[in-house]
Amino acid sequence: MVVLTLAERASLIGPLDYKVLKTVYELNSNYEYVPYSAISEELGLLDRELKEVLLKLYDLRLLSKERILKEIGYRLTFTGLDILAIKKLYATKILKNLGIIIGEGKESNVYFGYNFSDETVIVKFHRIGKNSYKNIRKIRGIKYKEDWIKLTVKNAEREYKALDCLYNNFGNVPKPYGQAYNAIVMEYVQGTELYRTNISNPEEVLQDILSTLRIAYTYCDKIVHGDLSEYNVLISEEGKPYIIDWPQWKREDEDLLIRDVTNILYYFNKKYDIYKDINQVINYIKG
Repeated sequence: MVVLTLAERASLIGPLDYKVLKTVYELNSNYEYVPYSAISEELGLLDRELKEVLLKLYDLRLLSKERILKEIGYRLTFTGLDILAIKKLYATKILKNLGIIIGEGKESNVYFGYNFSDETVIVKFHRIGKNSYKNIRKIRGIKYKEDWIKLTVKNAEREYKALDCLYNNFGNVPKPYGQAYNAIVMEYVQGTELYRTNISNPEEVLQDILSTLRIAYTYCDKIVHGDLSEYNVLISEEGKPYIIDWPQWKREDEDLLIRDVTNILYYFNKKYDIYKDINQVINYIKG
């Protein structure tokens, strides 16, 4: 069986397919699996027409299905959510083409893409799976079970909000171009993770990182990254640091702020023999 890429699947989705897919997404707020009758009532399509579209979406693995109380119900898959995002980003002139996948993580897949000026961009698709679900609930203080699809969309919205504020206040983050559903399109930074780089200007790089944390806290309503380390700082070819991966941020969280600062100060002390007093740094970040 031929395995289609995400871009190939997106190219096969026409206007009616998109309408049905979006309807299932919207109705998933009321059902774990949306009954066929609810989809039919919402869209008013001919029975034959709707069944053909649902079969196509199922075959493309954009929907999963389950028999619930003698009726077939449908649920959006993460790939289906990716397709909704791609189509919306295209319609809003943010993303022209999706390229190859360049990274797969526990909570996201990252692709190259191209905007309408044919410039290379990064497209990050958030995906909250079983392994990370409990951890995110704990970090965010979520006390009730929440649908993975909804939580995934919220993750993308949160990260875009942080990037947008930071970039507009001159923080060292990739420029965000747009967000739709679980996807964020952002600037492509040609660089290497901090832990894989031997930098020639460590004092300057550390100061830029701390300045960005200060901007997040003082200009973006006390945002704390929440997972900062040498693994989510990119060093560009020009030697400029960019802090990435912001979906887990929390507001005015002293413990997370201390942990972030401790992590980054420890790294620079261990590798570059740079020492800074943590209390002075915390006071600097808080303004």
